[in-house]
Amino acid sequence: MEDLIPYLSKSYHIDFIQRSRARYSKTLGILVDILKARGDIFHVNYALQDAFMVDTLKGKLDLLHVHGSDVRTTMNSPLGWMVKRDLKHAKKVIYATPDLEIPVRKYRDDADYLPTPIDTFKFAPKDKYNQVPKALYFILKYERLPERLEDLLRSNGIELHILNRNIPYRDMPSLLRNFDIFIDRFTIDSFSKTCLESMSVGLATIDYRHKLNLEERVGVLSETGNVEREGRSNRLYAISNHEVGKVSKILSGFYEDLLN
Repeated sequence: MEDLIPYLSKSYHIDFIQRSRARYSKTLGILVDILKARGDIFHVNYALQDAFMVDTLKGKLDLLHVHGSDVRTTMNSPLGWMVKRDLKHAKKVIYATPDLEIPVRKYRDDADYLPTPIDTFKFAPKDKYNQVPKALYFILKYERLPERLEDLLRSNGIELHILNRNIPYRDMPSLLRNFDIFIDRFTIDSFSKTCLESMSVGLATIDYRHKLNLEERVGVLSETGNVEREGRSNRLYAISNHEVGKVSKILSGFYEDLLN
């Protein structure tokens, strides 16, 4: 939403209520903020207590925007009843990644996909590619980098750099431009936001599409010129499918439908 708001603000007045994961912020703090909030459309990100409180206290769960773990994990937990209730009560439901379509549409067959917005100007393309390709992987809480992938990269002459996710977001574009290949998650069948930002910068990727053929994938990327060709192609994909201005127009269309 922070990426989208500058574009949405051209047509709408946006009051963006943020909260943290701290106990007070996500309970009493957000309850007070919701009680004080005023608006023609209530757009709630994530199907859990925020959406439940908006529906209960305001009766205006206009647009519910599900993002991933609310559907992939929480829906199957003891709090799953709340996620399912939110999905059923919302006037409009949108989902952030294509893999969410099947579980979301079990409860809302009218749900729509809103692509993850990428600021392709901020994440501008890199100028040069390294002679020895450099691959980047961020440590994730929910999965480990396959050991055989490390061995494959090493044996094919590709440098692997494993970093913690403690980089300020403002530094991400310049950080990504230092690399040539981004290694994304494998246990979720969709691109992460960081993967899409890497594509926008012009990086080739190793991602969920390649989890069953890692040997072939690394072999392709080790051939001269392939990393740069795929990186340039990925840049065009990001612009065509995820450019923030285009995504904001899709979201504006959903808003207009709710207002009419």
